[in-house]
Amino acid sequence: MGLTMRVVELECTDPLKLGEFWSAVLEAPVGPGKDGVNIAPRGGGEMWLYLVEERAPGHPRSRTRLWLNPVEGALEAEVARLTGLGARAVEKYWTNRSCGLAVVVLADPEGNEFCVESSDKEVAEVVRRFEDPSDDLDGLGPGPESTGFVGIDVP
Repeated sequence: MGLTMRVVELECTDPLKLGEFWSAVLEAPVGPGKDGVNIAPRGGGEMWLYLVEERAPGHPRSRTRLWLNPVEGALEAEVARLTGLGARAVEKYWTNRSCGLAVVVLADPEGNEFCVESSDKEVAEVVRRFEDPSDDLDGLGPGPESTGFVGIDVP
């Protein structure tokens, strides 16, 4: 088991302006993101810098949030390992509910938040199943009554 660092997210007042700065620093293009801009490293590396507009007051959030990706294994197992080391689960959400892919937000012992997403292995399995014309996709994703990721308790 192991983790790779995938995304560093920074809150800022003007994502596009700050994106131009980081684009120059990293010599990488600025691209659109869901609620901000992202900067992909040259050479197709795995590390991304994601800049988002500051959240509204009353919605506390870390100024910087690391996104970690289990290289092997499963999200559930990695979250169990990290909580065993002292991390606390904060929230969970589906990145693609129909496929069973998710993200869990955790906090370290000092309260700094970070995210762990479905593993490369889990994503590859979903892709493989979608590309296999003989696969009926039975059992892919959570059941219809599921509201969270099975096995990960969040207060």
